[in-house]
Amino acid sequence: MKKLLSGLFASMMLLAACGEEGENAGAENTSNNNNSSSNVAAENEDNNSSNNGENNSANEENETAEADREDWPETLRFAVTGIDGMEELQRRYDLFQETMEELLDIDIEFFALSDRTVAATAMEYDQVDVILSGPSEYAQTKSAEPGAEPLAAIERDAYYTVIIVHEDSEFETIEDLKGHSVAMKEAGSTSGHIGPSALFIENGMDLDNDIDVKLLGDARVDALKNGDVDALGDGIRYYDMMVEEDGEGVWRILHEGPPLPQDPFVASPNLPDSFKEELQNVLLENDEEILGAILDHEENEKYQQADMVEIDDSDYDLMRETYSTLGIDL
Repeated sequence: MKKLLSGLFASMMLLAACGEEGENAGAENTSNNNNSSSNVAAENEDNNSSNNGENNSANEENETAEADREDWPETLRFAVTGIDGMEELQRRYDLFQETMEELLDIDIEFFALSDRTVAATAMEYDQVDVILSGPSEYAQTKSAEPGAEPLAAIERDAYYTVIIVHEDSEFETIEDLKGHSVAMKEAGSTSGHIGPSALFIENGMDLDNDIDVKLLGDARVDALKNGDVDALGDGIRYYDMMVEEDGEGVWRILHEGPPLPQDPFVASPNLPDSFKEELQNVLLENDEEILGAILDHEENEKYQQADMVEIDDSDYDLMRETYSTLGIDL
């Protein structure tokens, strides 16, 4: 009987111990679950705070960007010099227009400015916002509107002036042309007038007395070929074209000048600074895409192997000095 009571007592004690152990385990699990829930809640709160912070930051950036664009023009009035007529401009620069509209997120309206004087006047009287200009046109535009600003420029490959003569001519140096006739393009042309004039001036010649300059426009090449003039002052592209047409050994370069200034993108002073800064960044950072769009049309082949470069107004001082020496008002 005592053994039976002892066994029952031991069993009861064991059950009590097991029950207590279970209660402790349950309490521990409950505690762990509570802690886990607290940690998850805290983590979610941190994540929500972080997401809210990021969203707020993004919203602030968007608001700042929108504020920066508040005074931007709704439509950018863009001109290219040296092209006759809107139809021709649209045809040659249509892909460029699309590309720039996408990069700037703004509409672009074209203006054709065939005459360099018209380009200067258009900028002066706030008829255009940006001009892709030749060097000579820029010098005139800057004179008419001192606040005009070159943002970037297209630096052409092999853009310089040469003096061309017949292969069998008597002339050996540029000084030998003293007293002879030289054909050039039209007054103010960068490579066809200002450039070659600068070469004669640099070599000590007086254009009024030492050289018979004939401004013949599109007839200048034929004038040399027909023997109506003794030499031609023009860009290297025209020498290459003459060699391509007539073959080697017909023409030769008597004198070669230094590289001419680049073709600048000129911004109106009426554009907000934030827009001009953005346009400059777009031009310099997307140069391959932009130049590729321009070169989509073969008529723009003068920009083959060109680069988009930073530019400074002082790069055009030679143009101004030559204008002054020639007595041409800017």
